[in-house]
Amino acid sequence: MSEINQNQKEFWNGPGGEAWVVGQETLDAAMRPVTEVLLKAAAVKSTDRVMDIGCGTGETTLEVARTASAALGVDISKPMLALATDRAGELGLSNVQFEQRDVQGDALQSDTTLAMSRFGVMFFEDPVAAFANIRSQMAADGRLCFACWKSPRENEWVSLPMSVVRKHIQDDTPPDPLAPGPFAFADDKRIASILEEAGWRDINIAPTDFDMAWGESPEAAAHGLIERGPLRRIFVGDPSITEETKQTIIKGIQDALPPSEGGIFLKGAIWIVTAKAN
Repeated sequence: MSEINQNQKEFWNGPGGEAWVVGQETLDAAMRPVTEVLLKAAAVKSTDRVMDIGCGTGETTLEVARTASAALGVDISKPMLALATDRAGELGLSNVQFEQRDVQGDALQSDTTLAMSRFGVMFFEDPVAAFANIRSQMAADGRLCFACWKSPRENEWVSLPMSVVRKHIQDDTPPDPLAPGPFAFADDKRIASILEEAGWRDINIAPTDFDMAWGESPEAAAHGLIERGPLRRIFVGDPSITEETKQTIIKGIQDALPPSEGGIFLKGAIWIVTAKAN
């Protein structure tokens, strides 16, 4: 197991997964515009056998299960899968399952007609191997549909808080844009190259912008951005950052947020990607 994969599994079974479980309702509300665009592009049919990759707490899996013949949500995060399973039970959906799988190498659902994902495909150490593995499980007419983030500078929910952080924390190490993480697929040409190498065809990559709801007040929005946004790893993973610096950053984010009438909204920018298995 590579260190990158290990780091991803530790994060999503630790602070990352826990934060998503706690903030499930807020996050699903923020992602609602993405979910709607994704499901429209996926065009789920009653005969579909769907596999939701990186399903998290299950929102998109549960949505497609209302239409599809069967829906399987896979993720590496136990805490998120546990919540997803509970949600399916509460809804009384018998055609949906959630399983802990590593899509890069594990056996998946055979004869899948639709493989989809809302922000769950950017974390593979070897994305070509992962998408080739997904394709190997597809039915002859199988199709792929996923949402992934464009660059951080095009996403205000990232660029705004990070502009505050840079005033107080100096980091001269440039991030690796190709490393597994939320923005690993920011380059549409890279997405196309990965999918082509993995054997997918008829690839289409379309940009979409939307407004993300982060809370009713600057205080709530700042809390959400820190707990479930790009600052989570910084606040949790860097012991050198003092509590005073953290509080200064939080106050700076609150002051930088747009007016809160009707709630705090920040721009999100994504790619909607579709392809065919054969």
